[in-house]
Amino acid sequence: MTEEEIIELIKRQEDAGLAILAQQYGKLLTYIISGILKERAGDIEECVNDTYVKVWRNVEKFDFGRASLVTYLKVIARNTALNRLRDVKRHEDYRAGAEISEFSDTVADAAGSVENAVLRKERARLLGNLIRGLPDRERELMLRKYFYLQSSKTIATAMGMTVNAVDTKLSRLRGKMRAAFCEAEGT
Repeated sequence: MTEEEIIELIKRQEDAGLAILAQQYGKLLTYIISGILKERAGDIEECVNDTYVKVWRNVEKFDFGRASLVTYLKVIARNTALNRLRDVKRHEDYRAGAEISEFSDTVADAAGSVENAVLRKERARLLGNLIRGLPDRERELMLRKYFYLQSSKTIATAMGMTVNAVDTKLSRLRGKMRAAFCEAEGT
């Protein structure tokens, strides 16, 4: 079944759409989420289900002109897992009596002004353009490490490289990206 057909079923609020979505993309979503949440099996399953619920609730906002269904699912799954990881860590820190002041101060400062929000959005757009401009293999390395939060060992295995080669290539890519980013910003 095509992505368009799946979305159409979900838009019509037909349960079959979610069933097909789960059948076709369940393993991918589990892979992405488990890479972030590691050994938290209950949280992994819950995040996969939360991803389906978010698609169900927001299907009207989905636009094939902006992204494919699989890309949309990957982003939702990643963000859901990161939010769950933050919540779990926050809860663990709370139970241990630790304060999260550094994190909350950073978030409060970043959200403090409209000017900062606009600047962050512009920088995110610039960074996205720089990453899209990378050759396929370099882009895959960056996305695996910084978007899917995979370990160097996992990346090395998946891409047929050594761990040292992955780390070296990522270090060079960060330098290359930093230089391009500074040049584009005029700093």
